[in-house]
Amino acid sequence: MSNLKDTDGIEQQYTEHPYPDPIFDMSDRIQSGYRQGSCPEEQWYKLFPEKTYRDDLNVLIAGCGTNQAVYHALKFPNSHHYAIDVSDMSLNHVRSMIKNYGIKNLEIEKKDIVDLTHEGEFDYVISTGVIHHTKDPQKSLSKLVETTKDDGALFIMVYAIYLRVGVYFMQDAFRYLDLKPTTKDIGIAKRLINLSLQNHYVHNYIKEAENSTGTKDLTFDAGFVDTFFNARDVAYDIFQLKELIGNAGAYFQSWGDNSAFYRKVFNFSAAKNLNQAFDNLGPWELADFTQKVWPNMGKFSFSLRKDKQYEHRFFNIAEILPSTYAYRYRLTDVEKPNLSSRDGGSIGIHRLKVKLDIRERIIWDNLNNKIEDVLNASNKLFSEHGIDTELSFEELQVMLHQFWKNGYLSFSDK
Repeated sequence: MSNLKDTDGIEQQYTEHPYPDPIFDMSDRIQSGYRQGSCPEEQWYKLFPEKTYRDDLNVLIAGCGTNQAVYHALKFPNSHHYAIDVSDMSLNHVRSMIKNYGIKNLEIEKKDIVDLTHEGEFDYVISTGVIHHTKDPQKSLSKLVETTKDDGALFIMVYAIYLRVGVYFMQDAFRYLDLKPTTKDIGIAKRLINLSLQNHYVHNYIKEAENSTGTKDLTFDAGFVDTFFNARDVAYDIFQLKELIGNAGAYFQSWGDNSAFYRKVFNFSAAKNLNQAFDNLGPWELADFTQKVWPNMGKFSFSLRKDKQYEHRFFNIAEILPSTYAYRYRLTDVEKPNLSSRDGGSIGIHRLKVKLDIRERIIWDNLNNKIEDVLNASNKLFSEHGIDTELSFEELQVMLHQFWKNGYLSFSDK
């Protein structure tokens, strides 16, 4: 049992408004394609680029809410899961799902992160949307790092300030009016947001939330409360995040989606001095630059390691070798290619659609292999289809590195 005293109402909040909305048919939802961003199968190469995939992990889920632990336990029956939360309502739902599904690989407990006593025990630690709500985020992250094996990995999500400025403006406004997370006051708060200026920062956040593929927080009361009435809530800029990670004794390895932090939002090729300055930006500076000129993130999702050798893995193009593997990540075919007409078709996911030229298409179709094999197979197909191109490794290296920065692929040692 946690010794946390609910002095600011965080436990009461999540008891009265369990988050997210409970899923009662998780097995069916998984069969229908439901996924969690922390899914190790999807994130594997960002978590463990040096390891072959395996599904028998010892997993900690810190702040499991209503659904996350049930999802992981059902999706990965060969892994053992230990999940904690401070909300009785959320844990009661998890207990009912354990009973309904006869789940044997999930242990749950009411506990605060800082009360964990495990040391170097877990292969994989998950904490998404939790640390920024704890009383001491630094102690919480440090504790999670402590529970992780030396060769383990953490998947973390915390709030990012870039898109959430308007949320905090509204939080303050609601406090001035003494609004509470009651049904009546939630309705008043929604009305006030609707009456606010359309160029108010909050509408940028709402637009992105509506178009997200996540929990659609603003469509149900618990999500609205979690956003606008949270008892504890802190967001980070890039360099505050860097400090949080460093003080926890961990090393940043990879973003969940590189495109929000590394993609080129401007073409500087015609301005040599600007292009040189841009190309010289380090990973933290580039991420901060990208979000400050194109703010579209209200959260940071990323992986951490305890070994410095994995710090900012593959950001340096020199780490990409002929023996490195390149795997397609998330994007699938939107429009099929037509090689005879030199139409590369397009790939995409959700709202993103990427048009490929014929060379890019052939390379894309040959991924999920060693880069040296991608190069040989692609050049062979160029020749067979009369495409007057023969790529060098260096040219392919640059192309694939940009794909990686755009979030289209992952690199791995195996």
